[in-house]
Amino acid sequence: MTERERFLKVVKGETPDRVPYFLDLGHWYRAESGGLWNLFTISNRTRELKDLHDEVKAGMYIEMGSLFEEYYEDGIRHERELKKDMAVETFITPDGEVQMIRKFNYDISSWVIVKEAIENEKDLRIFIRYTKGKRYRPRYDQWDIMERYCAPNGLAFPSMGYTGLGSLISYYMGVENTIYATVDYPELVQEYIDTYNQKHMEIVNICARGPAPHMIFGDNLSGDVQPPPMFKKYSFEHYKGIADTLHAAGKTVSAHLDGRLKDIIGVVAQTGVDVADACTPAPTGDLTPMEIRRQAGDNMVVMGGVSPCMWLPSTPEDKFIEHVKQWLELKKINCRVVQSAGDQVPPGTKLDRIKLMYELVEEYGRY
Repeated sequence: MTERERFLKVVKGETPDRVPYFLDLGHWYRAESGGLWNLFTISNRTRELKDLHDEVKAGMYIEMGSLFEEYYEDGIRHERELKKDMAVETFITPDGEVQMIRKFNYDISSWVIVKEAIENEKDLRIFIRYTKGKRYRPRYDQWDIMERYCAPNGLAFPSMGYTGLGSLISYYMGVENTIYATVDYPELVQEYIDTYNQKHMEIVNICARGPAPHMIFGDNLSGDVQPPPMFKKYSFEHYKGIADTLHAAGKTVSAHLDGRLKDIIGVVAQTGVDVADACTPAPTGDLTPMEIRRQAGDNMVVMGGVSPCMWLPSTPEDKFIEHVKQWLELKKINCRVVQSAGDQVPPGTKLDRIKLMYELVEEYGRY
């Protein structure tokens, strides 16, 4: 069986011959290659990354693109510009404009936000106007391109982006500013989230009519940042709406949970989302693999399983092996488990350790 075939069986609740195995090697590859990479054209759809995934025998799945494209009306514009090691995004409306600036950090091969797009109430009002001016149209032709890179072993998860609250916390406003805003001007925050989520459902409906069997969205969800009461207030019904809409079209969906999972993964499972992607166990995360399984319940697929620090050379190989085996042990409970990374394979990981993962899945992941 291919990893793709195994995954599609697992999301149906069927038992494959062994645990499916997928990896996100995009950040690792870009960091190992050295130098600045283009934030605005980031994609795993390259020959080099396909060859790398084939070499380590892992399925490709993420950062493969989307089934829609965004455009604007009513005097709205979104401009992007790279200025050496600065990435500038400007969001322009008839009511004013806001700007987001990121600077490339060569030490971690990542773009770090140095100026958030939304810093105050005025900025948020402008962003509501910007959100209302967004339009979407299908780009189902992108699926053929995704298949060219992923098939036959991998399976592209077309991205549907952030939800309303997640877009504020993880992208436009940051954790601190968003939390303060929910207290200082809660009605405006609610208006933004409602407006954003209404537009986001347009994306979901486009994907529901498209050719891909499985989609992904996510807010880099972490229970210490978006605790259950906050999630239930702002996001629960929207997550449920996403799952219900895709299920009605015969499709399944992943939510990207790459932070602390205690108490939050179970709430997300209640929305009907099929897969918790990027599950990160202790020691970086706050739950053991068995605790993740218990809190997710019996129906949600848990995908991930390797704490980032375990990949690195500072962790002895025998400890890495035992760590991976703990995740694979979840197959004894039910088939709803996928071996992947706890989000991404971090820069600094040796290629031999990545290749070792496949050997471990082959040996210990068999049903």
